[in-house]
Amino acid sequence: MTSVVGVAVLLLTYLQVEWDRREALRQHVADMENLSTALTRQAESTIRDAHTVLIGIQRKLQVSGYGAESLREVLEVARAQSAILTDVEGFTVLDADGLPLLTTVPNAATQHTARDRDYFVLHSTHQATSLHIGAPIQSRMSGDWVISLTLRLNDANGEFRGVVLATLLIQRFVDFYRSIDVGSQGVLGMVKRDGTLLVRSRESTQNAGLDMSKSPVLRAVNENGVKRGSMVLTAMIDGVKRIYGFDTSDEYPILVAASLGEEQAMAAWRTRALQTWSLSGGVLVIVIAMGWLIWRALGRQGRMEARLQSMHRDLALANHALQIIAGEDALTGLANRRRLDEALHAAFQLAAAQRQPLSFVLLDVDYFKRFNDQYGHPAGDDALRQVAAVLKQHARRSADTTARYGGEELALILPGSESASAMAVAERIRAGVEALAIANQGSPYANLTLSIGVASCIPGQTMQTPADLVAAADVALYAAKGGGRNRVMLSEQPA
Repeated sequence: MTSVVGVAVLLLTYLQVEWDRREALRQHVADMENLSTALTRQAESTIRDAHTVLIGIQRKLQVSGYGAESLREVLEVARAQSAILTDVEGFTVLDADGLPLLTTVPNAATQHTARDRDYFVLHSTHQATSLHIGAPIQSRMSGDWVISLTLRLNDANGEFRGVVLATLLIQRFVDFYRSIDVGSQGVLGMVKRDGTLLVRSRESTQNAGLDMSKSPVLRAVNENGVKRGSMVLTAMIDGVKRIYGFDTSDEYPILVAASLGEEQAMAAWRTRALQTWSLSGGVLVIVIAMGWLIWRALGRQGRMEARLQSMHRDLALANHALQIIAGEDALTGLANRRRLDEALHAAFQLAAAQRQPLSFVLLDVDYFKRFNDQYGHPAGDDALRQVAAVLKQHARRSADTTARYGGEELALILPGSESASAMAVAERIRAGVEALAIANQGSPYANLTLSIGVASCIPGQTMQTPADLVAAADVALYAAKGGGRNRVMLSEQPA
């Protein structure tokens, strides 16, 4: 009997240690997958912002021509956007010979030609209309390592006229990645789908443009169609075994991988495993000395602990479900009015204490009653969900709160944002909804559009209560409606 009990203790210890190992690995894998997804969205957002500006420059030049006045207007817009998009080194327009017609790169050396650059050769020889993301290069204008984003420019006859270029500073990505704690062996990196290494949090410059196409991660993505997942493997670059999570972009041919060193990640588990085995050795000695009664008591205690853990998990799941139900609008997935009021009150108090600006954006779907009357309420619900999705896309910071204010009215809280940045966010939301091209024959714009009111303040100074801020945004919203709808208006109250 004693030998049977001893074997059982050893077996149970092994199962416990193995379960703990799998749970620790599962948690690290989940953390890396979630981190890679967040970093992919951040990279998408950065590229999308620059891409949007490039499209605007391309269309302006191809419509208005390449005269001095047109180039001057483009330069003014490009400078304004460069001031906002801090990850972008600058925007440049190159002529058919690769020489800069204009650039917003600070202190740029404009005597160099880009005629031999891969992106320039590609655009000059192919009628590609999509955005081209180039391999990392050292900018000849600034000397910094950058990622090029380019679009082809044509003349009125469709002939090659040049290239419009945005350069993303690799060091900005590296600095951001290094601010995230993944241990001394962890690595964060962004790669093109063709295998070109764009950014790596370690030795980024030395490894710029490295071919990673043979990586198991890229093979899983390109050959097996895996969009998001995880792997434990030894890195090609430095031979360190790591736990990887990766996610691919649906918009651009990139993926971001986040990893922890396997040795460091599992160090805590190894300590627990050693403690568990040590404890089991002591228990085994006691079992051999005391016999079957102690073993039965331990078994009973284990079952009680398992039931208690199960009860705790069930209670936690129930509480989580109740919190979601209590604070979320069922139709749009946004915060409901109650949670909005709580969030605004908290943001107002924090901003007042820190003497920071606070902005409130109130959005209303134009002619929504006509839309429901013509297309039906199910179509109206679907349209509200699409509008809510656009709103979520532009609430990029963790402190930003999106909510359904009531009916077809939505709201956005922007802590730390002054009126100019809040207006820019609101305009992008309005443009994003307009770009959905949801037909609304009851509207003079023929599509579903938004009227948006924006109010900003420094709580406790220019406004005294959250209600004052909401009222100011409401007045601005009605001014937007009165001005013809499909527009953004800023409250005239002092901010």
